Amino acid sequence: MSRPTRRVATSILLHGDRILILKRSAAVGSFQHHWSGVSGFVETGEEPLETSQREVEEETGISRASLELLARAPPRLTEKPDRIFEVHSFLYRCATDRVQLDWENDEFAWVAPEALRDYRTVPWLPEMVSTLMAEQ
Repeated sequence: MSRPTRRVATSILLHGDRILILKRSAAVGSFQHHWSGVSGFVETGEEPLETSQREVEEETGISRASLELLARAPPRLTEKPDRIFEVHSFLYRCATDRVQLDWENDEFAWVAPEALRDYRTVPWLPEMVSTLMAEQ
């Protein structure tokens, strides 16, 4: 049986030496109450980079004009019993630390990358951040 593949874009925002993490709300479809980067499904006809920037605007209120792309990692596959996620990840320098959350997340924090171990994150977040930081 073949499983459908969903493309996802995840963005890590860097302001100074801190990265932005978001605590996923009970209203989202997966990993409720886990900390993550800014994530969303790639829409039909959309490139992952476009998705990344759109999701940053929607979930944080931070405009594309405030973002400078520093790195992107090759897509990684995360397999679940019913589907495969193809995750495209991006690292941006962010000109602001002001965040306006939407319904998808309950809290945000600007943290040192090494502090991720102190948070209940989605499983791939620490490795993704390490990979992106090494790419810049």
